Amino acid sequence: MNERVDLFKLGMRRLAAGVSLITTRDDAGVRHGMIATSVTSVCLTPPSLLTCINKSASCYDVLLSSGIFCVNLLSEGDDTIAARFSSSKFREVRFAEGRWGELETGAPVYENALASFDCRVTTSVEASSHTIFIGEVVAVRLPDSMASPLVYLDGAYARFAAAG
Repeated sequence: MNERVDLFKLGMRRLAAGVSLITTRDDAGVRHGMIATSVTSVCLTPPSLLTCINKSASCYDVLLSSGIFCVNLLSEGDDTIAARFSSSKFREVRFAEGRWGELETGAPVYENALASFDCRVTTSVEASSHTIFIGEVVAVRLPDSMASPLVYLDGAYARFAAAG
C-alpha cells in the first residue's frame, strides 16, 4: 500500500463507531449477515439510512439481488455475536444462536438488538470496492429496555462510558 492509504486506515481506526449487524435473506429464505460500522441515517422523510458494503462480502450479492436488509444495532454484551458474523469460519452457524425474528421484509431481526431497522433498498451507488446501499426504513423494532452500545475503536471493541 502507499503511505496515504496506510495513514488513512490508521486515521479511520480512531473514529469510534457503533457496531451493526446487517442481515438479509435470499429468495429461498436462507439468511445471510455481516458486521458493519458504516451505517448512518440519511433523512426522515421518508425514514432512510445507508450502509456501505464491500463487494467481496459474502452477503453482498444476496443483498444486491434481494433488495432488502435489516440493520441491527448491537449492544455492549454482543461481542460473541459480532465475532461470529465477522469471521468466515463461522459462516454456516452464524444464526445458530440468539433469538431471531422478522419484520416487514423478511430480513432477519436480532431480537436482542438495541434497535432494528428493516429496510428496502431504494438506491445503490457504486464507490470503487464498495456499494452504498440506501434503504427506506419500512419497520423499526425497539426493545423495552435500553443497554449500552457495542463500539469499535482502533481494531477492538470498546466500552461506552454513559454520561452521568
